[in-house]
Amino acid sequence: MTLLLVTVLLAIAASFSVPTSACACVDPMPDKELRALIRLADQGDIRATGQVWQEYALVREDRRNAKLWASRAIRAGDPDTMESMADDWMWEGQRAVETRHKLVFYDAALRLLENGYRNRRLLPTCGGAGLNDRYFYVANIRRARAALATARNGPDVWIQRANKGSSSAAYHLANHYFWVELDQTKRGQWERRASELGDPMFAGNIVLGRPASEDIRDILYALGKKPEIAKLGDAWVQDAVTADLRDRLARTRHFASGKTGKFSGGSCKTA
Repeated sequence: MTLLLVTVLLAIAASFSVPTSACACVDPMPDKELRALIRLADQGDIRATGQVWQEYALVREDRRNAKLWASRAIRAGDPDTMESMADDWMWEGQRAVETRHKLVFYDAALRLLENGYRNRRLLPTCGGAGLNDRYFYVANIRRARAALATARNGPDVWIQRANKGSSSAAYHLANHYFWVELDQTKRGQWERRASELGDPMFAGNIVLGRPASEDIRDILYALGKKPEIAKLGDAWVQDAVTADLRDRLARTRHFASGKTGKFSGGSCKTA
């Protein structure tokens, strides 16, 4: 399965060019450190394999070595690397004009994320940026699945379901109007509706500003909808989503009380 994934993704890359979010703002690591990482990768270290790809693709912009290490990184399935690659494919999908191309890009993103999910144990609950990396991985899988579904079938069926009170359908529509049909007005409307219906990703977490009391109400509602959270995945997924909802609630209450400065009361604490 992994070999097939490598073949498919490299074929897509050859057809459309390899997307990377390369940034010249980061200095290359010393060659000695890179060689040490390569040795670890050669010994089967999953994280090191991904870090070598990131160095060549995102920092050094070495296309030849980036392609070689992309293949190795996909085989290894480092979740951080899969997430980075998938994010690039998602943006390619948003920019694509033809639906058939969007489907290719979103499918590629989803395959990458599902490939990295097998090594989800490597994702921390508290990453370097002070964020719950497990939750964001789950959120990225869900957005890729939703974009693929609505790009394939259109929004009409989801509108019908959302109008009957489905929080998941409202989520799909908010996602659709960002990734598939870029319409910020409709996106904002459906984000708000998804929050009101207790969708765990959008509850109290929407683009449009509104009173904190409404955010708190929606987060509490989402936390109480355990069957909806259970539909998102296994216990690992449910724990990640629930932890983020609780942090979201604590953060919203913190700032609603009039406190200022950086919020530090969540489950993820950084030095």
